[in-house]
Amino acid sequence: MELGDIFDRAAGRMPMVPKVVQELIASFDRANTDVDSIADKVSHDQVLSAKVLRLANSARMSGGRAVRSIEDAVVLLGFDNLRMLVVASGVSSMSAPNPGFDRQAFWRRSFQVATAARCVARYARIDANTAYTVGLLHNIGELLIHVAFPTESVKIDRLVDTGADRIQVENMVIGLDLTQVGEELAKRWHFPEEIQRAIRQHKNPTAFPQFEPLAGVVALADLLVTEFVKGIDDAGVIDTLPANLLDKLGVSAELLGPDLEKIREQCMAVDDLL
Repeated sequence: MELGDIFDRAAGRMPMVPKVVQELIASFDRANTDVDSIADKVSHDQVLSAKVLRLANSARMSGGRAVRSIEDAVVLLGFDNLRMLVVASGVSSMSAPNPGFDRQAFWRRSFQVATAARCVARYARIDANTAYTVGLLHNIGELLIHVAFPTESVKIDRLVDTGADRIQVENMVIGLDLTQVGEELAKRWHFPEEIQRAIRQHKNPTAFPQFEPLAGVVALADLLVTEFVKGIDDAGVIDTLPANLLDKLGVSAELLGPDLEKIREQCMAVDDLL
């Protein structure tokens, strides 16, 4: 199976994100983004702007301040936070026309990993909003596989539910895995190369010759969320953190430890974003 075959099979059913969201993600590596133009484009997309304002008015983002317009969001939250909200609102509307695809569970996990990645990023001295975006999109290839292979995806999910490794199963069943598909989708959406690399490498970031710190942050965030969902206490979480990954990221478990409870609380409270 070639990558192009998957996109051919998904033609006409491939999940799309609004053009303005693609522009915003592409702008992560540009310093001269026209904020007014972006805000105007978001304002003219009624569905997208409604979702952005709902998220902006959540207690976590607004701090009790009313955000009544996209212009208010720019002033009160700043462009970086607005960009993150627009990206989150735009991509989380994507789904797969497959009865076997649990959209709610997929995006809940994506938001949890994104939230953890945003928290962890500051320890690794990486832009938090970029880390959030990669965390949100890290498994986007899985969604596309559900679109292109609805029958096979049900079998894959069933095997994963019994404890099998998703990457290994996907390669056995269709000859490709979600990281390869996700990287190609990010490339077709013209996302920055570091985001493409992070999506490709996040399942095993230390195995690649060129270590991508964004992939490392998302991998660490994914591990944290797994432990949080299992109910592992903070001491247990610290014990399971991989030393090699922490070393490559320059992150100290001793510094991360005191903030784990706060990170846990934020990760477990993402349902208002769905």
